[in-house]
Amino acid sequence: MSDPRIAAIPDVHGHAKGEHRPYAEERPIAYSARMLFLWFFHACRRSSPSFLMVADHVNYLTFEDPGAVNTVRRALKLAQAGDLLGAAETAGVDLVHAAVVSEGLRRGMRFSIGAEVDNDPRARPDAQNIVDAMRPDGIIRSVHFVPIDHPEKGADWPWPFDNEEFSYLYDIVGVQRLWELYMSKLLEDLERLPGQIVGHFYVPANLGHWPPQKKLEEYEDRMLDVAHARGLAVEINTRFLYRDHPEDQKKKYLEANARLIRKAKARGVGIAVGSDAHSPKDQGNGFALVLKLLDDAKVNELVFPVGGRLARVALRATREHLEAQAQTRRQPSAPGSSITGYSRAELGLPEEVEAGRRDGARAARETGPRKRASDSARSSKRPDATPPATGTTSRRSAESSASSTKAKAARMAKPAPPAKKSKRVVKPAAKRSPVSSASRTVAKKKKTAKKVSASAARSKKKPKAVPKKSAAKKSASKKSASKHPAKPKRRAAGVAKKSGKCMKKRPAKRR
Repeated sequence: MSDPRIAAIPDVHGHAKGEHRPYAEERPIAYSARMLFLWFFHACRRSSPSFLMVADHVNYLTFEDPGAVNTVRRALKLAQAGDLLGAAETAGVDLVHAAVVSEGLRRGMRFSIGAEVDNDPRARPDAQNIVDAMRPDGIIRSVHFVPIDHPEKGADWPWPFDNEEFSYLYDIVGVQRLWELYMSKLLEDLERLPGQIVGHFYVPANLGHWPPQKKLEEYEDRMLDVAHARGLAVEINTRFLYRDHPEDQKKKYLEANARLIRKAKARGVGIAVGSDAHSPKDQGNGFALVLKLLDDAKVNELVFPVGGRLARVALRATREHLEAQAQTRRQPSAPGSSITGYSRAELGLPEEVEAGRRDGARAARETGPRKRASDSARSSKRPDATPPATGTTSRRSAESSASSTKAKAARMAKPAPPAKKSKRVVKPAAKRSPVSSASRTVAKKKKTAKKVSASAARSKKKPKAVPKKSAAKKSASKKSASKHPAKPKRRAAGVAKKSGKCMKKRPAKRR
């Protein structure tokens, strides 16, 4: 029976875009949500590895990759929440695939998406912008090319030293020179470029070209010093162990990695393990051999990139890990919270939690502080009529001040006079003297003529009707009319001669 800890070893290095092709035929390949989702599906089907990260080469990246990465992350969240139909539709896979991935996520499997960034000259000049748009969980920093003086291509030609198509250049450049150029470029990138993991440090030895032992250990120390200073982890790459290589070369490769693990542990540098798989069948391949190296070095914790940081993964549960797990169980989180990043409504779950929160908020508003009830003695918001006594420079005596205050209070207490119903004051009727009816008729006609002349003057000045004027304004208008008495009087007399009835009706309409 295999060791269950093998499934717990994180695989931080996988290439979902397929196997290597001949150098001249390699072209950028766009991600799709289906491609990434199925890459994780195969791991869930085998239940191993429990932690898996996709990290394709930078020369394969395209502008479509960030969109596909965001889509598959949404599909994984839906699958983790149990929404199989939503996960299948989002990723473009079958419902069976979504069910397998959902079950794996519920068992605790976790997936990340990163990138292997190197100095490939075929990569786009703006490849780093694509990587940033993907929001990678981790970046593997590696070197696959070194500049050399090519006999035909000229100086500073980028040599893919780990490609068998160009292995004939080892006779021209030499193994020692290759390792010098490789270490110079690797240390320069680690010191000034972003990254989380140093990828496959022994890649120049893939074709069996090793430097002297003393020089190799010196290179290891220099690399670990930079990794410790930058907070980087080192990768133990297993691709060399399950590929077709001589057994003596595999033995030497294992010895070098065992030494690197011991040195990394002594310096406090994190250790990551990657299969460098270019096919789903190679995920987690060769991890049984690495587990033996970890046990010999007494290493129990490995790192796994999550959200741009290096999370720790324990291979064997210790008392510390069991206590942390028990603490997590004591604080369960409801689905639809921070676990999935989606609300319960988005996941189709009953909104019990939200309803309870709304009721609680409503109750808090109802029972919250209200406005202060006003005092019965307080009639308004204004301060009292008598302000507090303050210092003054007035020369008035105290008695005069008191008398003025009393007078002011009496005026305020005095009721307001009743509103006038009419501006006209009715005078008591005087006793009529015995005059003839003819004299009364003449006086009446004169009075009517005056009213007509006044109304004609007003209509000439103001064509529109205006409200009744006060007694003072009326007197002013009479004075202005008396300045030019000739013209209005003749007009009024003529009107009076024509019809007496009309003269009587017009003042009535005016009232």
